[in-house]
Amino acid sequence: MELNKKTKIKYLNVPNDKRLIFVSDIHGDIKAFKEGLERINFSSEDYLFLIGDIYEKGNEGENLETIKFVMELMEKYPNIYPMAGNCDEVLRFVLPEDQDDRFLLYANVKKHSVINDIAIKEGYPISMDMDVRQFVNMMVDKYSNLYEFMNSLDDVIFINERIVLVHGGIDDIDNIPPYSLPLLKYDRFYELSAPQKKLMIVGHYPTRNYRSDIACVNPIFDMRKKIISIDGGNHVVKGGQINFVILKSLSSMSFSFSYADHYPKYIMHTNVDYEKNLNDVNIIFGDNEVEILETDLDFLYVKHLSSDTCMWVHSSYVYKDENSEKFYCYDGSNQFISVKENDEISIIKKGMPYSIIKKNGYIGLIETKYLEDEI
Repeated sequence: MELNKKTKIKYLNVPNDKRLIFVSDIHGDIKAFKEGLERINFSSEDYLFLIGDIYEKGNEGENLETIKFVMELMEKYPNIYPMAGNCDEVLRFVLPEDQDDRFLLYANVKKHSVINDIAIKEGYPISMDMDVRQFVNMMVDKYSNLYEFMNSLDDVIFINERIVLVHGGIDDIDNIPPYSLPLLKYDRFYELSAPQKKLMIVGHYPTRNYRSDIACVNPIFDMRKKIISIDGGNHVVKGGQINFVILKSLSSMSFSFSYADHYPKYIMHTNVDYEKNLNDVNIIFGDNEVEILETDLDFLYVKHLSSDTCMWVHSSYVYKDENSEKFYCYDGSNQFISVKENDEISIIKKGMPYSIIKKNGYIGLIETKYLEDEI
């Protein structure tokens, strides 16, 4: 099996009156994936496109379960199109003998992997001194259907020559790279790319990391650049979700979306109204150095150094770099979320005196006293 997989491109002609559904970055969250399909009333009449990162990062056993579920969907429904993402290439890189060191590092560090799922299922302990070849041979022998599935995944799909699907991104659709990895792992594509010739739908990079002003994990619809970025950051960012982008039909080109996540749900019993900040700040990946100013129970009051903005963040989200002695924050936002009675929210992190919640894809704080029966 070659390491540098040649780019696989599919050209589809879809009836103009059919509903198309686009999902990316499920990351082994089979429960949220099933919930989302039910929420949008997915049926055999729909076309479902899974734009990469189907597994990896899921809870124990769920990466393997998710792959099997997608394979079952393909047997049951006629129009399911799973695609490759960078995480879906994990199995490919454990096969060659010259990758043993890489396998050991990955398997021992990345605990939420299909490799670990298989090891647990087979009663095979993962360790730095394990027999890699014996384990890989067992995987190839018992799970050959997974490899066949992985090798079948397309990297790029053109739909009616109007829409392009790819996990990471393509700079120039007239010059698609011959090998797939640059297409699958293209960080900050929406931010860095030029406007596209055709509408391109991508995943891979959480939409929250494109928004320095507001903590939101909903899809980004930019019809000026002809890019729709749909990675909700499930199992990657705090408050992440699986986004289900829905195209009513190719004749209408009318988009909407729904989402599902794995967080506990709560129905509000009262109205809570917070004054909107003039300077909303969302701490994003790569711009997260903070200074700790004070402590209040489970929360720290920090200054985000690049924006000079202060905010409350949960203490578990702040870590110290032992080499530089500097402090960094995984996720943070200075927004307090206003809610109304009977609103459904996701509770991301309960604490005192605040809790981190999500409403309609927007993430922020609420005083925990308003969630009294959840304390």
